[in-house]
Amino acid sequence: MIEQYISEINRNLKFTANAIVEGFISGLHKSPYHGFSVEFSDHKAYSSGDSVSLIDWKLYSRTERYYIKRYEEETNVRTYFLLDCSQSMNYYSRDIKKIDYARLFTACLINLSLRQRDATGLVLFNDNIISSIPAKSKNIWLNQCLTTLEHINCQGETNIADTVFKFSENIKKRSLIVIITDFLDDIEKIQKTLNYLKFNRHHCILFQIIDQAEREFLFKDEADFIDLETGEVLKVSPWILRKEYLNRFDMFNQKLKKIIEQLDFEYCQINTNTPIINSLKLFLQNRNKMV
Repeated sequence: MIEQYISEINRNLKFTANAIVEGFISGLHKSPYHGFSVEFSDHKAYSSGDSVSLIDWKLYSRTERYYIKRYEEETNVRTYFLLDCSQSMNYYSRDIKKIDYARLFTACLINLSLRQRDATGLVLFNDNIISSIPAKSKNIWLNQCLTTLEHINCQGETNIADTVFKFSENIKKRSLIVIITDFLDDIEKIQKTLNYLKFNRHHCILFQIIDQAEREFLFKDEADFIDLETGEVLKVSPWILRKEYLNRFDMFNQKLKKIIEQLDFEYCQINTNTPIINSLKLFLQNRNKMV
């Protein structure tokens, strides 16, 4: 299913993201997830003074009784999505590059955020800000964001700290900042960056996009491993390094998660074989903690 969605990206990102979000919202209405504020919540019997425009005529045709649709209160959170477009996001071990998954995921998040009537902005970055779209809540903003996502060209190294400091200089109001990256960066700099955002009263949701091979390191044959960001080549015997690699990988992620949770931010690690809808649920659950 994920491979099918990814294959559609270059053909029509808007259509694919919209189809996923429509399906996701339909699922919400049949589940215990509430709080998607401008979407349908429940019905109540029509009474004098209620707006006729809110009557559910389809329900009337089945019951011959008047009911009106009720909606949750709007929240209007100012939300910025920061997407890592460094060269390391081009990595893949099977059919799905990290950037392809992240791009589709980000497109769905922006679609969902604008439906929520959130003022929504988008920033693409590597070791600098590549592109920045200011936060607005108009639906026409979706087209500009998706056009930007369609033309991503991963290059350069990752520098989350410099990007966030430059980006946040122009943010005057408390905002929800969603960072989507593989976090292949210096952990001490990441910590200082998140402390800075916390000090300025922003809330963060951080999505770490990983490939299954990065987590399991199941390579068997001796091979040249190439650093996608620096071009450095290292000849490796994987069976010798696997245990040490996995220990370091887990230690890094555990430290990262601890730093994020101590700041009362949200941390979600997502594998590129995770269904997009599952990842959207994580976003909505964590977004509602800010409201």
